Amino acid sequence: MEMDKEQFLREFGKDYGYPDGPKTIDEIRATEFKRLDNDTVYLDHAGATLYSELQMEAIFKDLTLNVYGNPHSQSDSSLATSEIIRECRQQVLDYCNASAKEYKCIFTSGATAALKMVGEAFPWSNQSHFMYTMENHNSVIGIREYALRQGAIAVAVDVEELVDQDTSSTDQKSLFKVAQHDIQRRNANRSIKEDFPGNARHLFAFPSECNFSGMRFNLDLIRALKEQSEDTFNDTILTKGRWLVLIDAAKGCATEPPDLSKYPADFVVLSFYKIFGYPTGLGALIVRNEAAKLLKKTYFSGGTVAASIADVDFVKHRDGIEESFEDGTASFISIASIRHGFRALNTHTISSISRHTSSLATNLRRVLSSLKHDNGADACIIYGDNSMISEKKGSIVSFNLKRPDGSWYGYREVEKLASLSGIQLRTGCFCNPGACAKYLGLSHTELLSNVEAGHICWDDFDMVNGKPTGAVRVSFGYMSTFEEAKKLVDFLVSSFVVLPIPVRYNCLLRESDIFLIEGSEKMERSRGLYLKSITVYPIKSCAGFCVDSWPLSKTGLLHDREWLLRSPSGEILTQKKAPEMSLISTFIDLSQGILFVESPRCKTKLQILLKSVSYCLGREEMDMHGHRYEVQSYDQEVNSWFSNAIARPCILWRSSASNCYINKQGNAGMCRDVESSLNFVNEAQFLLISEASVMDLNDRLKSKTSQVLQAPITQVSPMRFRPNLLISGGEPYDEDLWRGIRIGSKYFSGRILFGILLRVEKCSLENKELNSWLAVGEEVYPDMSSNKLNGLRLDSACSL
Repeated sequence: MEMDKEQFLREFGKDYGYPDGPKTIDEIRATEFKRLDNDTVYLDHAGATLYSELQMEAIFKDLTLNVYGNPHSQSDSSLATSEIIRECRQQVLDYCNASAKEYKCIFTSGATAALKMVGEAFPWSNQSHFMYTMENHNSVIGIREYALRQGAIAVAVDVEELVDQDTSSTDQKSLFKVAQHDIQRRNANRSIKEDFPGNARHLFAFPSECNFSGMRFNLDLIRALKEQSEDTFNDTILTKGRWLVLIDAAKGCATEPPDLSKYPADFVVLSFYKIFGYPTGLGALIVRNEAAKLLKKTYFSGGTVAASIADVDFVKHRDGIEESFEDGTASFISIASIRHGFRALNTHTISSISRHTSSLATNLRRVLSSLKHDNGADACIIYGDNSMISEKKGSIVSFNLKRPDGSWYGYREVEKLASLSGIQLRTGCFCNPGACAKYLGLSHTELLSNVEAGHICWDDFDMVNGKPTGAVRVSFGYMSTFEEAKKLVDFLVSSFVVLPIPVRYNCLLRESDIFLIEGSEKMERSRGLYLKSITVYPIKSCAGFCVDSWPLSKTGLLHDREWLLRSPSGEILTQKKAPEMSLISTFIDLSQGILFVESPRCKTKLQILLKSVSYCLGREEMDMHGHRYEVQSYDQEVNSWFSNAIARPCILWRSSASNCYINKQGNAGMCRDVESSLNFVNEAQFLLISEASVMDLNDRLKSKTSQVLQAPITQVSPMRFRPNLLISGGEPYDEDLWRGIRIGSKYFSGRILFGILLRVEKCSLENKELNSWLAVGEEVYPDMSSNKLNGLRLDSACSL
């Protein structure tokens, strides 16, 4: 660590850590962020930065010593609150260097509310254009709904900065080139070639910093749009009219707010929790006075109306820009709190914060770009401008990781392993669909195909058809440290980079015998690795039962997690919510076709016929973990038994998807869909646990507890993790490098967590001799190189 930091400081020492400020970064962390211990690495400042503890102490002291009244009154406390709100408006304007003579600050419930306000009140017509860069948040893109509804045209564009142009020429053309995507319009009869009158109002929107890639836009684009529009929009649909410019500065304001004295944007939106962590639910719209006069406010409220008559169509709006747009009572306690946020932030200069965060991001990009596997293949792909000009890049680094064979690691796998290592980051598309598609190279066809496959925002579909659907995002704040960035790199190298002599958890990973299997696939065999136990859990979160062998189905182990308990209100019940579920034991007798259920709280043993529909009242659909299920419900007798067993009302549901399996002789049953699917599991069909890894975990726990006086020795059973498969043999954490495994003649693709989340490969009905049962004692062959076992791609060798 020391040598790495010395090398970093030699290059970035003037920018990193506030060397000329009242406190160094180490002092800031020691006095203002004591809650961030050595085990916590927070790297999601683009999502929400962290509030200072001194900031919160000042807020609590303020609120306990002062009385703040509703500002819509004339009492002393109300007048005092109004004055504080006025001061806070000025602080916001000063933060963006905006003159109070030219701009006004309107407080909103967040940046999204500010954007919505612009979209609702903008003077759209069927001659207007709404143009926005591909790198925009959904909250900006959502404005197009207002534009299209009023007959306007909407179009996404890519902006290219012409850096090679001779800026010394007096006959200077625009520094930017705008390339448009397909035109969007709701009125199909509208002609694009018509001559628009010059009084049409158009809106151009872009972020000061892209929240996907961290790319900073050159704010000279504002003047180019306003003063050189014909050159800037050459070869686009631009016609006559006046362009107004909106900047989404929700992310950019945290490290480099726009200077409105130099770059006269018409609208700027920001969010305070992105700047200094607290309060949430408060944002602002900074609006140019001339632009505010064009906005058409419809709704009025107690805060925005000067006078109204209840039974006559009469209303008089307030004259002030702020008062006419802030509906209802302002969030005056939150507004009063931002003073302390600015005070905490202003102990540094904005320039020093920008240099500090940029130094960390620039160095991280450089290190990640240099990561190579032992075969020379790149381990990390970074998204955004490929140049290393730090001025163009903010505090965000977005990337995906690749295996030595060029296939991708799923970003959810990275996120979950990072969480286990105490590293908080974010994954997905970050509500920025244009940048996500642009940098990942996803076509419209692929995007629609992903949606049809069930992929939605915030789900676990991190790969579809072998391509990522999102990325891993790391973002720095003014309190971030080199040590945090270093821990991230160490984690990524140890978990995802295959080194020539890899060392994992102080265990040297040895090369072992290489042999060939069908299809000439190379697999590495660990000596003595075999399947030690198989456990089936028929009812989600209830006890399971162990077997020596068990048939496979398209959902994994036959009947595994095929039932669940649900409350009358629709809540899925687990042991966390109903601990009594752990006392419910289960067993399935395949020869009799019966699920037996017992509980110490019930006198009788419940028997549920697997094939009979006598218990089933009907079918319906439900959603869980991003999947839609067709389920069967049971009669009152069954539901009463379970309600007594867990001491709360509940309903038993059964997934009707588990109707496909092949018997031990290889005869196909009701198999219509040979692709793998899921019962009521959280993420995958199987959880495989290594006995060697659990033993190592226990050794570590024993070592830790022995350091504490009289601390009891903790021992963790492998069954604590509720695995389906327990393997024995090999070295601890060998499974971290496995791409998949073969158990006997069955193939499984995998994703790493603690143990491995497995999915059985699709069945081949042509091979009638294939043994489709798993059996205890079968040898396990880990795959560390095959290109076919690829996350959610289920197109490799058959296992059923």
